[in-house]
Order: sequence, then C-alpha cells, then structure tokens
Amino acid sequence: MVLLSAEGVSAVNRVSPLFFEARPIFVATPIAKQLDLHDGQVVQAVVETRQDQLKLVLQGQEIDAPLAPYIKEGDLVQLKAQFSTSGQLIFQMAPALAPAARAMTSSGAQLPTRLNTLLHQPASFVHWVRLMAPGVLEAMIPAGSSQLLQSLRQQQLSMSSLQPHAMREWFMKNAKSTEAVLAEGGSTNPLDIKSLVRQVMAQKDDSNDSNSSHSHENLHHALDEIEASQLRAVQDLQQGHLDFTLVIPFRDAHPVEIQFERKGNKKGQPKNPTIVNMHTDSQVLGEVWLKTSISEGKQVDLTMWATRADVADQAKLNASELTYEIESAGLSLGSFQVFNAARPAPHIEPHSLAHGALIDTKA
Repeated sequence: MVLLSAEGVSAVNRVSPLFFEARPIFVATPIAKQLDLHDGQVVQAVVETRQDQLKLVLQGQEIDAPLAPYIKEGDLVQLKAQFSTSGQLIFQMAPALAPAARAMTSSGAQLPTRLNTLLHQPASFVHWVRLMAPGVLEAMIPAGSSQLLQSLRQQQLSMSSLQPHAMREWFMKNAKSTEAVLAEGGSTNPLDIKSLVRQVMAQKDDSNDSNSSHSHENLHHALDEIEASQLRAVQDLQQGHLDFTLVIPFRDAHPVEIQFERKGNKKGQPKNPTIVNMHTDSQVLGEVWLKTSISEGKQVDLTMWATRADVADQAKLNASELTYEIESAGLSLGSFQVFNAARPAPHIEPHSLAHGALIDTKA
C-alpha cells in the first residue's frame, strides 16, 4: 500500500458511479383503462414467459417491460403507478421496503394492493399537514354539508386559547385509530379526523365540482400518508418499539406534528428514553423543531431548533421559566439546547437495496 501526499490524493481518479437500469414502463392506453389504477398505487406483477419472452403480467394483462437479466420467471415485481400530465399511465419500480415491511412479503404471497401501496409509502406527512392547515379542508367540504363542517370544527383546537385539558382530551380521542377501537369491540369516534376526510372524499365524488378530481387526488394522498404511518406503528409495536405520529389541527395556526418514539428495552441494559419530537412551520414563529427526551421517567432533556434568530434568542431567555415549570411538574431538567438552524436530517439505518436502486461508490 502506497501512502499518497495531499497532491497525490487529489490526482487519483474517482470511481464512476454504478447505475442499475430502472427505466420507466409506459403502458398502452387500452391496458391502462382495464387496470383501473390510481396515481401512487403500488401493485405486484408476476414475471411470466409468453411466446418465449419474459413479460410482466398484471390482472391478466401483459405489459412489455425492459426486464433486467437478474429477473426470472415467477418473480414478483413491485410497481408504482404514476400518471403523466397527459393522463398516460407509467410504472416505476417501487422503492425498497423497510425491514419490518419486508418480513410481511417474505412468503411471496400476493398482497392486497391497498396494503402494498401503504408498505411502500414514504414516511412523510406532506399532504396530510397541508390538508390540516386552516381553511384547506373546509374549502373542500361541499356546500350544504353543515354537519361535516361542524364535526371538523370540533376536531380542531385553538392555538390562541389552548389549555392543557383540551390538549389531553384531543389526545385521548385520537391516539388510537378507529380500526384499533373496532378491533377491541368499542364504538367508533364520530369526530375521527380520518373518517371525516373519507366522508369529504365520498361527497366530492358525488358532486359535479370541476375541481373534484384534483381534490380527490389530494385527499387520497393524505389518507395514504396517515394510514401508512399507522401501519408502520403496528409493525414497530410488534417488534417491541414505540413509534407513532399525530398531526394536531388548529383553526387559527399551522398544524403541529408530534412523534412519540422509544426503542425496545433489552435485558441487562439501561431502559431507553421516551422521545417526543414536535415540528411546526408557524407564521408567527417560523419553522421550529423541539426534541424532548424523558429518561427514567423524570429527567427531561430538551433540544430546540429554530430557523429565526429572534425565536431562538427568546427561547434562551425563557430557560429559567421553563426550568421552573418542569420542576413544578415533579420532573428535572437535565439539559436545554437551542440552535438557530434547521434540524439535521435523521440518520437512516442502511438496508439491502432493491432492484433498480442507485449505488454511488466513492473513492
């Protein structure tokens, strides 16, 4: 092995990135109509030999695709449906599944398309948060649906007059999904926000509104996000972890995302802390993140990120008042850090790549 100087290192040619073929699959219009898919839906196609050629077969329809050499007859291929601006159906290879989700598909059995879509849904609440912003969902409720509007108002909180008991009541109603309540033999919550969104979708479909199709698509993407999050929470719970997210809607402020997470404890090792992450993009405060770590049930460590300097400075000035409030609740403040910056992206554990993934090999 030869040691190079700084000049020698800069002269070494960098290894070129390796690309696996993942070209889009364009579907003929007659076949697309028969498949009857919606934008973002993930389906499983099987690789079959037809007339001595490998073809993708979906719902009995043959789809010509540039299959790579490592794909063989009998393989199941995950495809994500996308529609172009002209309405043409295009399939893309679906992204890799998380480890917990891959366990559900290891048997190779055909999964329901709805479950398939949710398993491949990215961990994001972009559409749901946008839908929960003041005035957005209200504008989608058809005229004359006063009951839906009233139900939405009852679900929303008021930031200007927020009280602890109102926040606690909201969590008690929304911390458990309607599906979980029904599975336990309970009655559904008439104010469940997800059920409310579904009712709005149904009424939009029955109306003759020219914007109905666009609204339906936005509502559908938002529901995909929230139901995929619920599915991930169940998968984590089965592995002994706690990880679920709620979005709190306000009638007078930007919605707030709250995530609860705790890794499963291991025998003979200290208990893992419970972490509460909050995020909002307020018109008053700008974008703010708050991470609260609770150890041993009583020590609280806080970290705050704020993109506006005046907000970060104000938080530092109120540190003593925060300490008093925490100690009054029977807790102790271990640390309090404030950064005038956006929160760094979380570290993602690497996992095996799916077909069609991109590998960037650095020298």
